[in-house]
Amino acid sequence: MSKTLVLYDSRVDHIAWEEDTAVVHLSVGYIHEAKGKPGGAATAEWSQEANIILEHATLLGPVPPLPNTIDSGFLAVGGSWHEMIPLPFKRNKPGRLYLHFVDKSEIEISGELPRIDLLGSPLFLEKTG
Repeated sequence: MSKTLVLYDSRVDHIAWEEDTAVVHLSVGYIHEAKGKPGGAATAEWSQEANIILEHATLLGPVPPLPNTIDSGFLAVGGSWHEMIPLPFKRNKPGRLYLHFVDKSEIEISGELPRIDLLGSPLFLEKTG
């Protein structure tokens, strides 16, 4: 089974800065589980809180109004662009998070050692197969 965090329709509640580390808190992160490759036909979908963390981070532009729902976005690391981010996710390379929100605002954060921490309990939305 492969699991991915789907950025589309996930909801950013707030962004915290802990020294030079950016913590993007998703109050609703959509998780997609599939047999085989990430992004395949879903066997289960659920929502779960998550943090997208970038160390030694730099914010490019102003913070948009939050909370806000993601319309599109990606996490780029080592030449790969992830709109559906494979889980678990922890890399030892620089990364860049770009999010475009439903209100047309956007944010871009670049940093190092990107990772995703799932929090709390999953809320199952759909299970097939």
